[in-house]
Amino acid sequence: MQTRVNENLAPYELFDSLEELKFLAPLARDWQMDWKSIHGYLKSPQALKKRAVAEAYLKIAPQIVQEVEAAFQQKLLGTLVWMPSFGDFDGFARYELGSHMVLLGIDYPDADVDYLKALTAHELSHVYRDHSPRVWEHLGKPLSEVTRRDYLNASTAAEHLVSEGLATLFSMTLYPEIGPEVHHYYEPYEWKWCEANDEDIAHAIHHSLSTDQDVWSFYSPHRVKRGSPSRVQYYYAAKVLAKRLSGTKAQKIEQLIKLHQMPFHEFEEFSR
Repeated sequence: MQTRVNENLAPYELFDSLEELKFLAPLARDWQMDWKSIHGYLKSPQALKKRAVAEAYLKIAPQIVQEVEAAFQQKLLGTLVWMPSFGDFDGFARYELGSHMVLLGIDYPDADVDYLKALTAHELSHVYRDHSPRVWEHLGKPLSEVTRRDYLNASTAAEHLVSEGLATLFSMTLYPEIGPEVHHYYEPYEWKWCEANDEDIAHAIHHSLSTDQDVWSFYSPHRVKRGSPSRVQYYYAAKVLAKRLSGTKAQKIEQLIKLHQMPFHEFEEFSR
């Protein structure tokens, strides 16, 4: 692609002119990913430092997708984009009108190959759940008519916890050889903090569910108390939902498939 880029391109002409990139054009504008910012980032020391990780992951990425689809026993709908992280994001699943676009920042600063492997399974778990008809049947319209705005408006606190808890459990079950801290995107000391402060995490989330319902606030560090890492709602939700699983790896996968298909209101664990 580099040989097809020249200094005379308008900022987003790369996305508008190349057929294989046109689907990214709206998002590129939303995120201000013009070709100069992409080119500049890819030549930066930060990107060059993680290039070996990104290249190693890309060699096994198709196999990971096959393993995820084999676990769910179906092909998943949507587009998977392996792209630069710009040092800012690792994974993002975007739903719109019955289809998903999953973006994976494969040179994310904290990532190694195991991290990216777990992340791929996690994000594709969201795709499977969001295309399960019962999950969104309360909206009263076909999935092909559910807009991004509909999706976000219907994403309640309970749905968030169910979705993230199941996605975390799915990656942990599919790849048990990867440590639990990696499946939660934690450094070892962050994982140990969660284990040591388990009751405080549960209390903080229970309080949120019974008051403002803003479980997304737990994406911020120090939300539970000073020293708490970000994303403790993933830790809490996965631990709570893990009580529904038992047996062998294959049996747990079957149980997870059924749980992915259930609407949030059937999960009493996260009721007010």
